[in-house]
Amino acid sequence: MNKNAYSDLPLSDALAQLEACTSQPFECAQPIPPALNHAQSFLAHEHDVIFSKEWICIGREDEIPNPGDYLTHEVAGVSVLIVREKKEILRAFVNACAHRFACLVPGNEEDNTSSKGTAKRFTCRYHAWTYGLDGQLINAPYMKMKEGFQLSDHGLRQLQLSTWQGFVYVTLASETIEPPDQRLKTLTNNVVGRYDMGCYITVLRETMIWNANWKNLIGNFTESYHVPMAHGETFAKHEKPLEEYVCGEDNNHYGYHRAAQKSDTGLGAAHPKNQRLSGQWRRMMVDFCVFPNHLVTLMPDYLWYISVQPKGTDQMIATWGVAIPPEVFDDIPKAGYEQWVSEFKHYMDIANEEDKELVEALHIGTRSPLLPTGTYHPLEKNLWQFTKYLSRMCRGSP
Repeated sequence: MNKNAYSDLPLSDALAQLEACTSQPFECAQPIPPALNHAQSFLAHEHDVIFSKEWICIGREDEIPNPGDYLTHEVAGVSVLIVREKKEILRAFVNACAHRFACLVPGNEEDNTSSKGTAKRFTCRYHAWTYGLDGQLINAPYMKMKEGFQLSDHGLRQLQLSTWQGFVYVTLASETIEPPDQRLKTLTNNVVGRYDMGCYITVLRETMIWNANWKNLIGNFTESYHVPMAHGETFAKHEKPLEEYVCGEDNNHYGYHRAAQKSDTGLGAAHPKNQRLSGQWRRMMVDFCVFPNHLVTLMPDYLWYISVQPKGTDQMIATWGVAIPPEVFDDIPKAGYEQWVSEFKHYMDIANEEDKELVEALHIGTRSPLLPTGTYHPLEKNLWQFTKYLSRMCRGSP
């Protein structure tokens, strides 16, 4: 951790700054207080009131399409195991044996927090306790030596899981909370439902770690004001005039903006066989954030999503992926699929590098105790909406 003037700020002071920041209408509002990126007390508060209680996107349904397919993902320091069981139902469990809590499914070599595969059952490496795909304990060697021991009493700890538009969400909350499809009903019906994201086919899943606070990435993604200046090699080529961007309505659970590109063909435009979209929607980009941390750029011919979490005040970890609609997927020659994916990944890597420089600069800049007042551009309304969400959650008023 890089200590600075804000590192040891009391939580009460950080919350007071947040409250003052969000008490003004958008036209008079100032950017999120710098202290919120660096105060250790506020990071702990975010863990308790946001990441341990809200729906967190862990990936896409089609990444685990068949019975026995599984995916692990870390949520607020908890390793989560998501598995499709024999009845094709998705279930989520804490990725820890019910005996002495050894990690049941280890992470992969590149990213110790995640792994992906297929299994008929899950066996703990420590004492060979074995669980079915439904999380029930089916074998515990020599435990008959313990009087009264019942397999049915020692299944994996299950978590709430929900899906929306092809995305999978998990929450660590013990109480039942409103599912994403209800929270996001207006966004679905009025904007993104016409794309049918559930039919998009996932072609990429990657993890990145940047030296910035997680909110810096949220702030960067939720505004397109920077695109013409910062994304000359990628997104700026879609030629969407800033004057034509539309910011969406205020909502407690999401924020979005949209803009149509000029061209009816090429990257960013609908495939000729796309019968879901009509009119300007055939060339419309929608950027949206499902609060707190699920970011999506939705296009007629692909979507790019990011799910970001803190690794401390000075570091964030993000899982990102790309999915494409079936009509685009069908046009990719089987023999050239790997090359196509490689080229698309290269394009996204460039975009990520363009953003990384900005996001890390935001974090470095906000360390200073001497800063101007700051202000918002009209296209940064989604960032103000996110800050208001943050304030509600931190006050205990979701």
